[in-house]
Amino acid sequence: MNPPEKTVIHWFRRDLRILDNTALLAAAGSSKAVVPVYVASIWSGSHHWTGPKRQQFLCDSLQSLARNLETIGGRLTIRHGDAVPQLLALAKELNAKSIYYNIDPDPFGKEVERHLAEACSKEGIECHGLADHTLHQPDEVLTQGGLPYRVFTPYCRNWLGLEKPQPRKKPKDLRTPEGIPSEPLPTLEFWGLEREDGTDCLEAGERAAHNRLNQALKERISNYAELRDSPAIAGTSRLSQDLRFGLLSIRTVYHKATRAARSAGSDRARNGFQTFIKELAWREFYMAILHHFPHVLEQEFAEDWRGLPW
Repeated sequence: MNPPEKTVIHWFRRDLRILDNTALLAAAGSSKAVVPVYVASIWSGSHHWTGPKRQQFLCDSLQSLARNLETIGGRLTIRHGDAVPQLLALAKELNAKSIYYNIDPDPFGKEVERHLAEACSKEGIECHGLADHTLHQPDEVLTQGGLPYRVFTPYCRNWLGLEKPQPRKKPKDLRTPEGIPSEPLPTLEFWGLEREDGTDCLEAGERAAHNRLNQALKERISNYAELRDSPAIAGTSRLSQDLRFGLLSIRTVYHKATRAARSAGSDRARNGFQTFIKELAWREFYMAILHHFPHVLEQEFAEDWRGLPW
């Protein structure tokens, strides 16, 4: 008789999708017994960088993710609190051998990952952090001297010349074990928030994000070079929230934009798509700046500008 398959955990963070999800695919490749989990932070009442609209979009995205996981045999487990103790407690409940997650681009997320790795090491649990949020990691795009770029133009030239990874499919078959205790999917009330009257929230979820991408490529990105900086015109991609919450993979966005550029019917349209692709490089440039120079969260990047009275 074959021994029972060991259970592994996939920790959802900024990757609320099943298509082309690096860590989810790795977890599914190591075991069919995958427990997907999202840990909801327990702040309440107010937060300096979020509010009702953002949290409603998150709630709706989690609902969509839960439904999508069920189509491939998975079930989303919700826990509340600080990520590290909640993940360790879940791993002990399940006797899980491994925790998989996609690494975070910001210093706070990296600090959480460091604590998780230390705690898992003490408990004999494997901890697998994988790169997913960018086409190239900060240490992949460096000067000839091996130093991080401080200026965008040479960074972009290097970035454009590197081979880009292709999108991958979703896992074919997950088998989340039965009977795992879970909190309900969060709502605005969980954080002590109320929905604002008279305001609509963007449609959330993976399918809606792909629809927005396709619509942007069809209707707006061909004019991106000329219209993206005009606030009165709907000339941008409108995809920032989808990339932030990982409803789209950056690989999907890049390769669809590249195909659109190749098939563009005019130089103007081609320039629009190419300009949009360079904006994806800007995104990764700033993530590289944050990685190599984390003091930018608290101080001006250039020393000459520090202490300037505003």
